[in-house]
Amino acid sequence: MSIRLRLTLWYTALLSLALAAFAVLVYVVVAQQLTSQLEYAVHLQALEASRTVDTDLLARPVAQTHRLQLPAAVAFADRRLYIQMVAANGDVLAKSGDLGQPLPTPQSSLRAALGGEESHVTLNLPGERVDLYSTPLLLNDKVVGVLQVAASLRPLEDNLGRLRLILLAVVLGTAGFAAALGWFLAAKAMRPVDRLTRSAQAIGRSADLAQRLAEPNQNDELGRLAATFNEMLGRVDRVVATQRRFLADAAHELRTPVTSIRTNVEALLRTTRPDPRERDDTLRAVARESERMTRLVNDLLTLARADAGQVLARRRVALDTVLLEAYQMEKALADGVRLDLGELEQVEVEGDQDRLKQLILNLVDNALRYTPSGGSVTLDLVHRAGWAELRVRDTGPGIPAEHLPRIFERFYRFDQPGARHTGGTGLGLAICRWIAEAHGGQIEVASQEGLGSAFTVLLPTAGPSGGDSSTVPAPRLD
Repeated sequence: MSIRLRLTLWYTALLSLALAAFAVLVYVVVAQQLTSQLEYAVHLQALEASRTVDTDLLARPVAQTHRLQLPAAVAFADRRLYIQMVAANGDVLAKSGDLGQPLPTPQSSLRAALGGEESHVTLNLPGERVDLYSTPLLLNDKVVGVLQVAASLRPLEDNLGRLRLILLAVVLGTAGFAAALGWFLAAKAMRPVDRLTRSAQAIGRSADLAQRLAEPNQNDELGRLAATFNEMLGRVDRVVATQRRFLADAAHELRTPVTSIRTNVEALLRTTRPDPRERDDTLRAVARESERMTRLVNDLLTLARADAGQVLARRRVALDTVLLEAYQMEKALADGVRLDLGELEQVEVEGDQDRLKQLILNLVDNALRYTPSGGSVTLDLVHRAGWAELRVRDTGPGIPAEHLPRIFERFYRFDQPGARHTGGTGLGLAICRWIAEAHGGQIEVASQEGLGSAFTVLLPTAGPSGGDSSTVPAPRLD
């Protein structure tokens, strides 16, 4: 069932219930009002009749039923009116001329009237129903009989029947009109949704994420929905573009070592008696390319896990100890570059020790690669107001300003004069940024050409009870 139909049905059902309740209320009020008017008119006629009744009849023997003259009854010009006088023993002494048979007198009404009370009862006569009003007849303040006035209920019932038909017609007609109007309004309200749906289906079929939905001019729920959908499309487009570029770059990076390994192996296979020195050189080249491909695959696996939302193991880690371990490992690989320890403070953080060590090794390895022989790389670790500040400084050629905004992008590399080694995967700094952000921290770089570079990582420190201090705002990285 469509939303348009559901809205129409709900709107029509609620309006019909409200109209039905209102119609019932109107009918009850009108019926009570008409009944009250009838009873009041009967009271007036009874009062008028009581003034013309000859009470002497009550003292005479009941030899025959006398005829009563109806009083002038303007209010009853459209209905039949019957009057009769009843003795205390229930005998009918007199009745109006239009009354063929005496009216039946319920014993409850007779007793009530003889007790000085008035009463109304409904009687079913042949062919009609009447309202019977009984009132006591007084003679010298003594109840000597009962005066009964009956009015036909047929005009009242006919009026109420017509009222029921009118109310039913009004309810059904209004409900039908409301259903048509509700369908029209629902169709008009859902028309932009239909357009959005068709546009979204067209985008899905074409797989062209560069397309956008037409946003309605009005600033309502549909406009916000279209804007939100377009924003989501933009994010999806960027993610897909990043993934495509990532796959293309990964394929390109993997093709180089694979081609080198295949070429060297084919060369060995073509040579029946290779020179031992050439064979060793070829095998060493194969080993180097295999190692490079292994590093690339490991880096790709790390970033794939990051994209999948991998949750890092968190425990208290002595970051200064991790820094010293990385320092000892990289010192043996410095190769002409002086690797120094600057400020070193004891700092504990909540995080994954292996990933934190990988972050430091990547930064140090990157600094050593781009620092010429005779230069220096310095490691610092200080505590700053709930944050651990790790800094890796080098005296290399620096990074040109136009490359700084993209330095942490995946596979982003540029030719840097003075670099001692090449062949990096272009993924190390991207991994560093992911590790820092996964620990609730951040990483930035400051560099000037000819003066070197400084990579700074801020990580929230572990609190006294093992909790972290990530609620403290991170200081600005200048």
